[in-house]
Amino acid sequence: MNNSGTILLQKRFFTDKGELSLLLRELERLRPQMPLSNDQFHNLVIAMTEAVNNAIVHGNQLDPSKSVFYQISATEDGVFCTIEDEGEGFTLEDLANPISPENLLMESGRGMFIIGALMRDLKAVKTERGMRVEFLCAAG
Repeated sequence: MNNSGTILLQKRFFTDKGELSLLLRELERLRPQMPLSNDQFHNLVIAMTEAVNNAIVHGNQLDPSKSVFYQISATEDGVFCTIEDEGEGFTLEDLANPISPENLLMESGRGMFIIGALMRDLKAVKTERGMRVEFLCAAG
């Protein structure tokens, strides 16, 4: 995967769920610069919304003194996304499988599963400040 490319958008903000609607507007504005089909673009919107919401709610635990950062870049492979929070962190392997019978009725816990199903090369990395999630929305 080539994650170097043209940065289309990067933003750091203090924890605020209102940022999700701003993210949606920015993605729509940037749509013409993304090498994605309509279906791929809609999958990207879902994945970014899930990832940023997870950073706000689960990573930063809605703490308004903590920040979230995201960056979206157009690459030769598609659109590469990075989302960072100031949370304790997790490993993808330790997350409960939301399609296991005992988890089907849980009200949360599907975000990373959805991102992994829609995107390529999903990674979750512990950083000095918190957690970084990255993935590729592959073109073509």
